[in-house]
Amino acid sequence: MNDTWSVPGYAEVDVLGTGGFGRVVLAKHEASGRMVAIKYLRAEFLADARIADGFRHEAWLLSGVRSPHVVRLFDFVETPQGAALVMEAVPGVSLRALLVAENVLEPEAALAILKGSLLGLADAHAVGVVHRDYKPGNVLVSREGESKLVDFGLATLDGHNGLTAGSPAYMAPEQWAGQPGVPATDVYAATCVFYQCVTGHRPFEADTSEQLRALHGGAPVPLDAVPEALRPLIGRGMAKDPAWRPATAGAFVTELEAVARKAYGKNWEKRGWKRLATSAAALTALTPLALLTTAGTAAAPVAAAGAGAGVSVGTGTGTTAVVAGKIAIAVAILGGLVAGGLVIFSPGDDPPAPPPPLTVALQTMSGRDQALPITYELQYPQVSGGPDAGVRQRLNDALRAPADKRLKSIRDGVSGNLERVKEQGETVAMHSSARVLAQTPGLLSVRYDHDLDSDVLGHTTWRFPEALSVDLATGRTLGPKDVFRPEILTPAGMRTLTQRLAPHTRNGFCTVPTVVGDPERQVSIDAAERSGGGDHVPAATFGFTDAGIEFEVLWYDLGCATAAGNETVVLPYAELGDLLQPKVLTMLGKPVSSASSSTAPKTSGQAGAGTTYTNSRFGFTTRVPAGYTASSWVPENGEGQRFTNAALGATMTVWGTNSPQPPAGKLAQLIAAEEGNGGRVTFKSADSSGYTVSGYQGDGKIFYEHEAVGAGSAAGLRWVYPAEHKKELDKPVDDTVKAFEPGDLSRPH
Repeated sequence: MNDTWSVPGYAEVDVLGTGGFGRVVLAKHEASGRMVAIKYLRAEFLADARIADGFRHEAWLLSGVRSPHVVRLFDFVETPQGAALVMEAVPGVSLRALLVAENVLEPEAALAILKGSLLGLADAHAVGVVHRDYKPGNVLVSREGESKLVDFGLATLDGHNGLTAGSPAYMAPEQWAGQPGVPATDVYAATCVFYQCVTGHRPFEADTSEQLRALHGGAPVPLDAVPEALRPLIGRGMAKDPAWRPATAGAFVTELEAVARKAYGKNWEKRGWKRLATSAAALTALTPLALLTTAGTAAAPVAAAGAGAGVSVGTGTGTTAVVAGKIAIAVAILGGLVAGGLVIFSPGDDPPAPPPPLTVALQTMSGRDQALPITYELQYPQVSGGPDAGVRQRLNDALRAPADKRLKSIRDGVSGNLERVKEQGETVAMHSSARVLAQTPGLLSVRYDHDLDSDVLGHTTWRFPEALSVDLATGRTLGPKDVFRPEILTPAGMRTLTQRLAPHTRNGFCTVPTVVGDPERQVSIDAAERSGGGDHVPAATFGFTDAGIEFEVLWYDLGCATAAGNETVVLPYAELGDLLQPKVLTMLGKPVSSASSSTAPKTSGQAGAGTTYTNSRFGFTTRVPAGYTASSWVPENGEGQRFTNAALGATMTVWGTNSPQPPAGKLAQLIAAEEGNGGRVTFKSADSSGYTVSGYQGDGKIFYEHEAVGAGSAAGLRWVYPAEHKKELDKPVDDTVKAFEPGDLSRPH
């Protein structure tokens, strides 16, 4: 092996740079006359498996990033004589050269460079690649007024460890610690470079690497030298904890643009690039890249003829002009020599290795608040691996959110009691621990326990558990509507859930006083019954365990005495089958029963004792309790049925109509009619899919009405019954509400 070898089909024009591992040259593609940049690995390093593999890895990652803000890879070539990357040649200079020439850049120019390179990082992050070595020397500024990223030699796939290496002046704290590279790692480095652009010096400087590690890891960012308008932006980008930085480069661009417009006006970017283009052109004129003014520049080589061996590396637009458009995981480097001794990329050969499996590990964020007397140690899960970087990011954002929210609430609490905290001479210490309740291929459920050491914030309501579950396929948090069947998210459904939970609690659901003369009211799990109301959803967070759903019930939040504290209540899966969405049962690996999947047989026609009624025209279905007599009931432009129990004074009416009204408008009409007749509405809800309303009629009877509304038709159910028979009617009403299915609402019938 020797260092005189060159890629067949290219003629070297000039040397652009040299380094410890090789050299970069400007070369002309002999067949087309196009100019390219070729990065050669020194021949002696091909014998070092670690270095050679790293060079191949750089090519593999770079080939997957297609972006106007990242230098394109055209070919990777390896022979027994040497290895090289054939890349786009950019007529411009490095940001490092610009800083040597100008020392400090105008804020608009620095912001323009930062935005362009962040967009390049965002495109890399989108295919799961973290650069890990963002520095001035790896940012090219062109004469046309744009910036491009180069050199992915230290890049890793998002969430995977690489070497504990980089450029020390710009390395994030987690990179110093050898932790996996994440998009926020690149955000930190880019912000350090931006700091240098606007101040003329790096944010931290030291004589030894250990001193530099300590400064990046623990010292506050010296913001006094930064223009005031840019300080929040730099403070965010250089947060010690990656979770406190913008999660992605794309998110940081959004923040940057808002800051730039506010501080420098809507034309800030145009002014910045105009200044940069002038400087870049002047410096480029002093380099071999000035040749690109007259020669071809960034077009892919047309062909690369093998010297002496008659080897064809590519045809048409070149082998990797096609490859460059593929994401990294779709490209494989062949293990053996092919095509007469050349190793090239081939997207059609062996399939890529499968993505690493998704794994979960607990992380701890600890530190001291810089503005308030608070210390914190917060634990949360973090996932790595899996096939989709976007899903992985959503999962980690969701799993980190309880810790972030907790820290914010304590900050707000201390801020509101700051004088008392200072008088006590207290430093509030907060702790949160996390543990995985359950993990299946489709679902992850986690419990967080929040604690606090403080005399000022000493109330028990500052100490509580909470649970969170996420869909591992989409990254979404699973809320009540994702978990429970629609009919359970109703007044009757929440009563059913309360009844099933009660036997599993220590003392049952408490009762609370009402107005003088009325019996005490028993609280329930229904969030709509709390002060302030809301949707009919469980007023407790919940997570999944092997045994059942674990509800974290805060009794004081339901209206019980604050001394009641909180309780973990587990409802076994045997009592949940008919309450949960079939999809959730499948995610949990639990059998989907006919009750939970609504596949129980139905009959059509008049109701008998304890039958199911299905309307043959509109297709709506409900359960009819025993002892009810059927009669016809005809709404406008539709048909229905009324079922009556004369002994109980109860009626249930079901209907379908081809005259659907907007749910909000129909709800308003109902409320006006009930209240106009002396009635009282205790719950109301409406969205695009329908409305639900309940309360007391003017004659004192309880009513409940729900109508599902579609584009072509609507179907509804209404119960009316005396309040004195509420207890004996609770179950029949629950059963019919759960069983009601509206049919096809997308068309008229």
